[in-house]
Amino acid sequence: KTFKTNVLVEDISGAWCGYCPRVAWKLKELQKTTSQLIVVAAHYGDASIGRPDTFNYSKVGELKTTFGVAGYPWAILNRKGTGAAGRWGETDAEITSIAANPSKAGVAIESSISDRDLTVKIKAKFSEDFTGLKYVIYILENGLIADQYNYADFGYGADNPLKDFVHNHTLRKALTSSPLGDAITDASSKKGSVFEKTHTYAIPVAYNKDKMEIVAFVVKSDKSVLNARHSEFGKTQSFEEL
Repeated sequence: KTFKTNVLVEDISGAWCGYCPRVAWKLKELQKTTSQLIVVAAHYGDASIGRPDTFNYSKVGELKTTFGVAGYPWAILNRKGTGAAGRWGETDAEITSIAANPSKAGVAIESSISDRDLTVKIKAKFSEDFTGLKYVIYILENGLIADQYNYADFGYGADNPLKDFVHNHTLRKALTSSPLGDAITDASSKKGSVFEKTHTYAIPVAYNKDKMEIVAFVVKSDKSVLNARHSEFGKTQSFEEL
């Protein structure tokens, strides 16, 4: 069996970055036609060097270092390489060509929420033997409002800054110990096996739990993404078997 492939793009962005709306717009437009695109906006900000960002993700440095981020915006495409080799070139075809090829692994997410306590289970199923895999679980928030620097009309208009810009898919938390992932044992990633792992998260009061989503994915030993999935809270997914 094979599984539908979902493509992960991690957009390393910042509210201070005037070229960042370009990538945000292109990804937003592509999501209208490609249901297999999963977008994560990992914000980088450092007020001490004139780059303030209210939504700075505390572990964004791990992504920047590991994947050779050398400018902004920098969209990491399916973690397929370091530096320029792993950077999305901002064409639709780079994403749709990956999505067109079935995967040998499927991902499903189950979650429940009680008040502000979230429980998330990732499930991964394999149709061949794999070794050295890891999994990552992200919690994102949509609908966040903050001014966004904007150096041209990339789709949102030419105002600079874009007042009260809506920031979506904003990375708030990795439930795994690192955004780079936690180990899946080789015994759990054999052909026909299903790996399961449950995490819990107390959602901070400052976050709007009604506008949050989950992204979970499995990465290979070379760090590239094997497959990914996203879900609203309170859903039970089945595997996307083909």
